[in-house]
Amino acid sequence: MKRVSISAALLIVSLAGAPFCAASGIVKPGDPWTDDRGQRIQAHGGGITLWHGDYYWFGEDRTPSNEPEKRYVACYSSRDLVHWKFRRQVLVLSDPEHLGPHWVLERPKVYPNPHTHQFVLYAHLDDARYKFARVMIAVSDRIDGDYHYVKSFRPLDQESRDIGQFVDDDGSAYLIFESRPTKGFFIARLTNDYMNVEKTAFIPAPLEGGALVHAGSLYYVVGSHMTGWRPNPNVYATAPSLAGPWTEFRDLAPTEANNYQSQSTMLVKVVGTKKTTVIFMGDIWKPSALWDSRYLWMPLEISGDEMKLPPPHPWQFNAKTGEASIVP
Repeated sequence: MKRVSISAALLIVSLAGAPFCAASGIVKPGDPWTDDRGQRIQAHGGGITLWHGDYYWFGEDRTPSNEPEKRYVACYSSRDLVHWKFRRQVLVLSDPEHLGPHWVLERPKVYPNPHTHQFVLYAHLDDARYKFARVMIAVSDRIDGDYHYVKSFRPLDQESRDIGQFVDDDGSAYLIFESRPTKGFFIARLTNDYMNVEKTAFIPAPLEGGALVHAGSLYYVVGSHMTGWRPNPNVYATAPSLAGPWTEFRDLAPTEANNYQSQSTMLVKVVGTKKTTVIFMGDIWKPSALWDSRYLWMPLEISGDEMKLPPPHPWQFNAKTGEASIVP
């Protein structure tokens, strides 16, 4: 099963004017997305970290030639969120907790820690039956360096499957994780050393694939229903603060569209010189060939407490100005 926690993607990244590539910055949702080598981007269930003007995209590397007993996390960088350079496989991990064949590493997210000056990678760690239900931590001295396994644990002593990442406008870092027994998900602030979490909020909604963004005066959280690999209508709610109160969940796209066959992974906020754009990032899963899973990225339409995911079309983006437009 695919697992995204209302982390369902829960991440916010703010940008104040990164350079825009002179070439046309066109995103084609659902098409094969290639890196600077011409190879398919392997960053499934991923997270984006903004560091010194560059975006770093971390995700599950499902390349078929990978050693089957190991799990891989790949890293890519970009200045415009459209053209991506392959950095390396930053994590190549053998079964760290003796979980057995088909063990699971999903949803890697990387946080730069301003206190320790380390880069801290969180991921969902599990056995093949999803009974272990923990997060794992690995660290590196460089954002695109080798990450070394530190530990696994259950945040707030709760089961944790899908995880998500969120960084607020003030730099506060949060882990979002889905906890099946509680029939909801937690938003938990990272401790100063980023090695543990503190409870911030609990949202009583049985959702995964969560994503979170702070736009204007509201927080918007997105998640998907628990249907495994099968797509379903993703939903969203709003609140004036992370602690709530949260509104009832509403469909992000028309119900019959099943979120255009995608599952939410994260929301990325780009603050440009002319406009602020929030980008929906989703995975179009192909369980029979995970390496061929595609990405659905689209600029969201936000007005007041309403959020809408438009139908996927090629769109052009200028990361410097923050302007996004559909390509005819």
